[in-house]
Amino acid sequence: MKIISIHNYYQTRGGEDQLYEDEVELLESKGHDVIRHTIHSDSISKSKLVKIAAQTLWNRESYKKLTDLISEARPDIIHSVNTFPLFSPSIFHAARKQNIPFVATIQNYRYFCAQAMCFRDGKACEACLGKLPWRAVTNRCYRGSVLGSAVVASMQVLHQKMRSWNDYIDVICVASEFSKSKLAKAGIPQDRMIIKPNFVPTDPGARDGKGGYAVFVGRLADEKGLETLVKAWRKLHSKGDSIPLKVVGDGPDSETVRCLANDLENVQWLGRVPNEKVYEVVGDAACLIFPSTGYESMPKTLIESMAVGTPVIGADIGSLTEVVTEDVTGSLFPVGDPDGLAAAVEKFFALQDKYPEMRKACRQQFVDRFTAEANYLQLIQIYQEAIRRRATGHLTSPAKGTGVENFKLAD
Repeated sequence: MKIISIHNYYQTRGGEDQLYEDEVELLESKGHDVIRHTIHSDSISKSKLVKIAAQTLWNRESYKKLTDLISEARPDIIHSVNTFPLFSPSIFHAARKQNIPFVATIQNYRYFCAQAMCFRDGKACEACLGKLPWRAVTNRCYRGSVLGSAVVASMQVLHQKMRSWNDYIDVICVASEFSKSKLAKAGIPQDRMIIKPNFVPTDPGARDGKGGYAVFVGRLADEKGLETLVKAWRKLHSKGDSIPLKVVGDGPDSETVRCLANDLENVQWLGRVPNEKVYEVVGDAACLIFPSTGYESMPKTLIESMAVGTPVIGADIGSLTEVVTEDVTGSLFPVGDPDGLAAAVEKFFALQDKYPEMRKACRQQFVDRFTAEANYLQLIQIYQEAIRRRATGHLTSPAKGTGVENFKLAD
């Protein structure tokens, strides 16, 4: 199969960048002809912000480049991961005009949320879900900028009006039932979406988890529930519980973790470590702590923990509830509740006789849902479904007046 694979890399490398590369390499390893069509947000220049703002709404250059690439390569299908901000949804229209099946992966909530993670003021936010996104502008949700937020909000309104996601994409891949439900509430048809979980490209194998400590892995930032984690461990310490905690990662709130590690002898901050070392640290841990206060799609850290057989103590928010089953693959606590997290940790470490059974259940969930082979089979089925839908006219015809023939924005 010949596939044009599209991705707009982020300025700060993240999970979507890794997912894109993992999927492309997986397809190539299976013998598919993958044409990488990428751009990097590092190319954004402050001197060209007005042009970039216009291109975020509709990038005529991206439209033309993809049209030319389609004519040259004649792919069987096109698959995008991230198109924001430089490709813009114009590429959906380019593919439709050339009658090429299009699959789009949506890993965040930018369809209706300018911040993309439904997170504001330390907690989950749905102020713009199913509504005009003017609150995103007044709250400066995109990088603290009124102008930036206005551009993103305008892009959302414009392409919802043009039905760019609804009528120009054959299949939308989402990572969890939770994501699907939120996007459906925002206006994307449920039957257009297919759930395809993220995956781990190389099986690290199960580990024994006999290190006797808990571990946190992730960006050290507010939306990851760092405040909840810190308060919970201080509470445990005040009660005389010296359960060891290792923290892996860095970020804007690194100083908070540094202070915690300085204050408590049982807390160790490892900073950023290589991927292979992460598997070792997580695999030797008794449990992974996942206190996120924002909506997570299907975080890779969660899947990696299942891969090595390590149970998860996580907040009852987002897709975590689809992976963590109480006393089977871990435990859940009320989101943003340090006391709840502390209680869950105490309970978990008091039930060491259940560790082997729980680790086995975690590992089995990984084998059943999150391996590269399982992902590949599902991805091919999704491509076949997209091709079938395009061939049979499954998509509704775009509403009259929403096309691009006379669209004039950004040269």
